[in-house]
Amino acid sequence: TDSLYQQITIPAGATSATLNFYLKIDTAETTTTTAFDTLKVQIRNSSNTVLATLATYSNLNKGTVYVLKSFDVTSFKGQTIRVYFLGTEDSSLQTSFLIDDTALNVQ
Repeated sequence: TDSLYQQITIPAGATSATLNFYLKIDTAETTTTTAFDTLKVQIRNSSNTVLATLATYSNLNKGTVYVLKSFDVTSFKGQTIRVYFLGTEDSSLQTSFLIDDTALNVQ
């Protein structure tokens, strides 16, 4: 299991807050039916309690290019949150979850 997060505060007066990142999934898994390896995109509070799981990706979502992922997180305005990525892999074939250009756009 691997994880990374960034703790941020969304201003209470924000009219919108959008989390954007690019994701590419490379895997040696050959199955088309079983999610052996996963990446969860979560919002957690500063105590590390999960407030929301925005998405779960797996080896089944493999691709050859980076794809833009976008989530509305305006409901967390006025809070200090952690944008949390949690990767879990089985002990067999590798899956790489490549994350790039992560940004929180607040207006």
